[in-house]
Amino acid sequence: MTSSLKRISIFLLGFCLVVGSITAQDAKSAASLYNEGLALLKAKDYEAGLPILESALEKATEEENEKVVGLSKKNGSKAAYNLGNSKKKAGAFDEAIALYNKGIEWAPDYASNYSGLAAATEAKGDKIASIGMYVMAGDKTTASGKADRAEKLYKKARNMVGKMYQADDFEGAIAAGKAFLELRDNAEVNYYVCRAITESNATEEAITHIDKAIELSGETVDDKYYVAKAKAYEKMSKKQDAINAYKLVTGEKYKPQAEYKIKELGGK
Repeated sequence: MTSSLKRISIFLLGFCLVVGSITAQDAKSAASLYNEGLALLKAKDYEAGLPILESALEKATEEENEKVVGLSKKNGSKAAYNLGNSKKKAGAFDEAIALYNKGIEWAPDYASNYSGLAAATEAKGDKIASIGMYVMAGDKTTASGKADRAEKLYKKARNMVGKMYQADDFEGAIAAGKAFLELRDNAEVNYYVCRAITESNATEEAITHIDKAIELSGETVDDKYYVAKAKAYEKMSKKQDAINAYKLVTGEKYKPQAEYKIKELGGK
């Protein structure tokens, strides 16, 4: 056999093997593909299992097998979360984000992918976007009946806003706080937004936010909210309004400061 014929024979053999592999894969039912993928997930081989579950989902959709469609999406979402975690730990944040989003697309009520997405987005450096994601993750976690875990997610987002303010990143604190408040109202976040606005451009918007914080506090209002309101009025040169706000302070922690400011501003 000439060298040319040998090369052609090798090529044809390789082609046949590939075609045979594809044909064998295509011949598998959605159920068998799902079971194969599930076995890999149970072995925690998410890298290998996830693509097979995707194939099972595609096949089940073609076959109109609703049971396998549902199971593939449910377990595929969990696989996407676990694989996303591995990518996040390795610093491959874009890959992790894509996986979490895939998991969310398949199972919108599975809360873990939302918290993973928030953490990966934060790690990538987009803190403002991640704050909204943490709030959304908290909402999904609340809906799944895990209130304690949800509160940790909300607290994480609140603390991120507070840290921006404490670092004198007032512009960032305002944007981050508003991202939080678009999804969930909160007294402490309104307080930080008020303080950040006061420190940056001191507009009536600061009063709107601190009034909301006071309203959300109910019968027990933290004196620091009244102090924040007074400081905002001071910055806007509204002395009498500032005096009136300082007069609302009753606790020992802020009362000496409030009394001093009232006198300084010409009040009694």
